[in-house]
Amino acid sequence: MATIEIKLNRPNKVYHEGETVTGAIIVESKTSLAYQSVSLIAEGVAALTLSAKSVGRLESMYNSVKPISLFGHSIELARQGKIPAGTKSFPFEIPLKPHGSIKWLLETYRGVYISVQYNIKCLLKRPLLNKDLTKETEIYIEYKSGDRANNKPIKFNINPNSIKNANSQAEIPRFSVRGRLDSSVCCLTKPMTGELVVEASENPIRSIELQLMRVETVGSPDGFAKEATEIQNIEIGCGDVCRGLSIPIFMIFPRMFACPTVDTPNFKIEFELNIVIVFEDDRMISENFPIKLTRF
Repeated sequence: MATIEIKLNRPNKVYHEGETVTGAIIVESKTSLAYQSVSLIAEGVAALTLSAKSVGRLESMYNSVKPISLFGHSIELARQGKIPAGTKSFPFEIPLKPHGSIKWLLETYRGVYISVQYNIKCLLKRPLLNKDLTKETEIYIEYKSGDRANNKPIKFNINPNSIKNANSQAEIPRFSVRGRLDSSVCCLTKPMTGELVVEASENPIRSIELQLMRVETVGSPDGFAKEATEIQNIEIGCGDVCRGLSIPIFMIFPRMFACPTVDTPNFKIEFELNIVIVFEDDRMISENFPIKLTRF
């Protein structure tokens, strides 16, 4: 019985472009183990997909949306040999540099239609009729420099006249909500902050929510598809909140499900904040604020 592991010298697995990933392939066997080769492959890929409704609308584009290679590195750590019973270590180094025409390594990101991942795979190839040993692990890329989140405060006043997506003003109860976002440019490692005040509402309020949205755009020479999906929803007001009371806005950005705003020729990753007011009669009002995310 033999096992294989990838052990990185950096436990949190977070790296930056230009650094070197160091570690070792650890093989443990109760008996001697013959092998033909020990190799390692590291790759970074931006995977792009289309929503079901976009596929029907842009059928010609469906086949042209392919994964984008961001980074690639392969190395043979050892050739044919035998490992005695016990533990054997094969050290490795992987320089983190962009691949081909890619100008920089994008941050790790988990989306619905776009995802950016960096994986390290190792293969211990066994002689004929013996099962090969494989292992895979993921590393996480973060920017080491970039735009800084300079404060750009936004003041808002939400009322029936400010709602743009309503079919009729008669459908909206009379209400007034004012407040501010401390900045529309936000640092990922710091919370989004601000405040909100319900000045008046003729209908009782059930809840007030903050909704963080991702807006993913996938493009090709045949067209583009743009979809907005929810990342997280936080309730900041429960029930018919007191009028004139300042309610703090405080949202922490989730790791990997949010990243610095991305704009490339092939795809975009943008973000929005919705302030959602739900009344007790199930009517819902939403005000949208585009935001920019940065690492610093």
